[in-house]
Amino acid sequence: MPGHFRTKLADFIDSKIKDSGKSITGEFNDNTPLITSGLLESLHLLELALLVEEEVRVPLDLTTLDFIKEWDTIDRILNFAKNYKP
Repeated sequence: MPGHFRTKLADFIDSKIKDSGKSITGEFNDNTPLITSGLLESLHLLELALLVEEEVRVPLDLTTLDFIKEWDTIDRILNFAKNYKP
């Protein structure tokens, strides 16, 4: 998967965290929990789904996703997008 998506994803997440007035304690990396830590809110997940759809180039069926299992970290999101098969 091209590095441009990782950068785009990290920028998106950073902006959503800042917009919500939250801050990250400790080191932020590709394995920092996003959902279980409360850094990303439910509305952010819908926006994130649009970003991932743009990358995989097919609509996602959000009813089949386990967001915590599949999208709780940048690494998991990248892995999901890389291996997604509708």
